[in-house]
Amino acid sequence: MLWIIFALGAALSWGLYGPALHRGQVELGNPMRALLCVGVAYFLIGVLVPVITLSYQGELSGFTMKGSIGATVAGALGAIGAVCIIFAFRSGGLPTYVMPPPQHLDQSFQPSG
Repeated sequence: MLWIIFALGAALSWGLYGPALHRGQVELGNPMRALLCVGVAYFLIGVLVPVITLSYQGELSGFTMKGSIGATVAGALGAIGAVCIIFAFRSGGLPTYVMPPPQHLDQSFQPSG
């Protein structure tokens, strides 16, 4: 059941992502500055943490082509999503409307019957 804590952490961070990104974009005055900051954060958290952890575990090798391509495509989709969110904000969208609600949560709270 430890996964629930991580799922809640993901929901919390994604829920705060849109408003924080919007505020950063407004404060920076240029959406590309905000995207650059997102990229720096992705690098620090998404590259350095796994490299250090995998190195410590002795598992920095053993990547498969199929797995690497799939995970890289997933990362690209996430980055494309960030770009789309930034341009939605730039075009007048607000975090409340731009950030989609998690569909599985919406469905789980539907009354049965």
